[in-house]
Amino acid sequence: MIRKVKTGWQVDIRPDGTFGRRIRKTFKTQAEAKRFEAVTRAKAAAGEDYNPRKRDRRRLLDLVQFWYDAHGSTLRDGRSRLGKLRQLVGIMGNPVAATIRPADVARFRQERLDAGLSPNTVNHDMAHLRAVFNLAIRMKEWHGENPFAAFKAIRIPEREPSFLSQEQIDTLFREMRQSRNKHLVLIASICLTTGARWSEAQSLRSENVREGRITFVNTKNGRTRTVPIDQDLYQRLKDHGPEVGRLFPKDAYLAFTRALDRSGIELPRGQRTHVLRHTFASHFMMNGGNLLTLQKILGHQSIQMTMRYAHLSPDHLSEAIKYGPKTTFGHHASFQDG
Repeated sequence: MIRKVKTGWQVDIRPDGTFGRRIRKTFKTQAEAKRFEAVTRAKAAAGEDYNPRKRDRRRLLDLVQFWYDAHGSTLRDGRSRLGKLRQLVGIMGNPVAATIRPADVARFRQERLDAGLSPNTVNHDMAHLRAVFNLAIRMKEWHGENPFAAFKAIRIPEREPSFLSQEQIDTLFREMRQSRNKHLVLIASICLTTGARWSEAQSLRSENVREGRITFVNTKNGRTRTVPIDQDLYQRLKDHGPEVGRLFPKDAYLAFTRALDRSGIELPRGQRTHVLRHTFASHFMMNGGNLLTLQKILGHQSIQMTMRYAHLSPDHLSEAIKYGPKTTFGHHASFQDG
């Protein structure tokens, strides 16, 4: 039955018959009420669940905790990402999740940019929050829309990785040899000769250095990779640490940044962390290395990441000269305006 009430049009029905569950719901218009009644009776006749869902009162932090319990706890960086998500939720005021609209997300994103955060950081923030809703939707724990799904990542102009010249490498290593940190030069040598990330070299264990190779197990993407090294570096590593355990128990990154500052080498913001990795990759390509081999050495999952160094190859796009159309003027051709 549908009847007019003070607040609109009320549907009052028992889809399963006289003794079935009673449903009462009010709509603003009669058309909405009729549509609801028809859909509900059709679902009941088909044996489907027709019960209107109760409004989800969970707050955003509840969904974040669900994400962590169901998935985040299995990730290598799960705890740190949980902390980051809690921070973002706090900035948003921990709203009821069902009340978040795309317009709210747009305002939040702009506020983060206005606060001075880089587009790359904001992109990561949005991706993490979007993943919270995506997981809940996949696990049928969330039946609403994902308010973060409407937003694509902010387009960031591709920045060419900076790398050191041989002269700069020599200067930097001279400064590093003056450091009190006895691990610094060896860690930097690993990064420069294998393309390892600083964290991968810093956490290297003695048992992962054997038969002229280094096996990196504590990698960013979780995949193990093995890279050969020259005999000199191999012997220095074998002589440096214990037979089992971490080769470098003391963090040397601060000593590295101080040596870099003393060297006078200037790098774009955010590039000093991976400058030795970029330097290895750049020199590898400039010396005629193969792009697919470089991908395996660096441990990139996608060749697109490695393509950043392709233009440094001596024969990069050289076929443009060989196969491109030839000009009609020769060495003695004259050029006239007009």
